Amino acid sequence: MSDGGSKEGWWYTFSVIALLLVVCAESVAFSNYNKYVFLRHNLPAPVFYTATCQILSFCGAVFVWMVSPPWFYKRAQINSTASILKILLVPIGFVMNYGMNNLSLKFATVTVNQLIRSFAPVVVATTSYFIEGKVQSWPKLISLCFLVLGVVVGVGTSPDFEIMGTMICAGSLVGNAISIVMTAFVMGDANVKLKPIDVMLYTTMPSVVILLPWSYSLDELTTVKNSFYTNGGFWTVTWILVGGLLACTYTFLYVLLIKLTSSVYFSVSGGFRTVAAIVVSFFIFPQQLSLQSVTGIVIAMGAFIANSYFTLKERVAEIDQSKDIRKPLLDANNKV
Repeated sequence: MSDGGSKEGWWYTFSVIALLLVVCAESVAFSNYNKYVFLRHNLPAPVFYTATCQILSFCGAVFVWMVSPPWFYKRAQINSTASILKILLVPIGFVMNYGMNNLSLKFATVTVNQLIRSFAPVVVATTSYFIEGKVQSWPKLISLCFLVLGVVVGVGTSPDFEIMGTMICAGSLVGNAISIVMTAFVMGDANVKLKPIDVMLYTTMPSVVILLPWSYSLDELTTVKNSFYTNGGFWTVTWILVGGLLACTYTFLYVLLIKLTSSVYFSVSGGFRTVAAIVVSFFIFPQQLSLQSVTGIVIAMGAFIANSYFTLKERVAEIDQSKDIRKPLLDANNKV
């Protein structure tokens, strides 16, 4: 192994860990902020709220596109029907994922919501196998099994278990898998490789087209009007704008994390985000926690740490191997 390759691998590991911590911090803030917004006396219109977050994310992506110099960002051109269809699967999965997830927060606590969503790595790993053809190593598969065990123990014994919120949140896992795997797929496509800003530009507005009619069917416009009357226009608009800012930055960061690692690893990182979100939520919202739930959280957290270790170890080995392969070629070119 060359020193340059090892150095590059360490920089990669440091970058991923730093980005993971930022993504987790914003995920915790976003989850608890959304729970606060969806309280009955605030703005309990999760589908409409999700649509506004997507609109503001699109505006943020357009701003970056307009002001960025070509060396920093250049929009990817979409020139085939196949690429368009692949990209459109991302907003469909997003609507199922975040729309149903935000809706579940009206019924379930943050604890139950986050624990159920920790089951996502198994769903994503299965979807990734069929779409991307990616096979997980045995150590990573074993860690996934323990993650599932921790989630089952944590959710099944939680005093806050609620059937409606649980079913809606579980349904969002399918959309989560489609959205994450297809995001990784289009960023690594042989024909059109999208960057994080491209993903935001091409997938946010199609989501809005689906979300707004859904919101209308749920009569959420009446809820928004009531919020204007009871809470005032200032607070209603502020809740929406702050949510849009969080959505824009979080979308960019998590797409970047998927690009640097993989769709499966991003889902596995949900275990870390789960523990952090649950701990913070107990200081904000009235919730309960049993000894069995704590045991499940600990098991899930340990599984996440193990999976992170194996994932980063494999990626660093790939970087070092790539560096070692390129070096003899460069030496040969220099001798010519």
